[in-house]
Amino acid sequence: MKSFKNICKSMMCKFTSHQRPEDLLKDIKGPVLLHISDTPSEIYPYLFEIIDVLKPSYIIHTGDLADNIKLEINRDRIKGYCSLVKELVDGLEKGDAKVYYFLGNHDDYEAVSTLSKKGTILEEGLLTIDELKFRAGHYHREYSYNADFNLFGHSFDPCHYEKDGTIGLNGVLSINIIDLSNKRVFHVNYPVGTNRLRGMESKRFGL
Repeated sequence: MKSFKNICKSMMCKFTSHQRPEDLLKDIKGPVLLHISDTPSEIYPYLFEIIDVLKPSYIIHTGDLADNIKLEINRDRIKGYCSLVKELVDGLEKGDAKVYYFLGNHDDYEAVSTLSKKGTILEEGLLTIDELKFRAGHYHREYSYNADFNLFGHSFDPCHYEKDGTIGLNGVLSINIIDLSNKRVFHVNYPVGTNRLRGMESKRFGL
């Protein structure tokens, strides 16, 4: 099996902290939360490799689990969607991580709830993990209550931000890794070509 370093090199990925992956592992105290969103099936193996290396305690997916199938406008592809979602949830749930799904506009609740064996499917809103408060949902929204993090996807906008004590993380822009012990955040690029697979090569809109 390829090392995580070689996988990152071959996928042309990098950590925005400009650290090598092995150095990042030394820096993270843990527990770790992994945030992903809008995932086309072609990148599933890459996500599973990252999970195998980082062994996150929590995984939050903010929707569009099989984003290469635009289910909202292609309901006739539900069978193919179910097949891909099974592959994803099996990979995400095979370890010890607690997995949360916030479904997107191209997801099917009945399919995900049937295929997931130990994941939790939630509406958008507030979630408390290790005494930290997370606002999460497929779409970016402003909420009236305070939180440590706001996790979302669907579109390229807004970018990651920090506002009024809340760290906003866009799961379309990058794979987001949160060290829950100190709220430190690391970003990992998705594989080259991910936006094409999403049908989102233009940064003007989300799908």
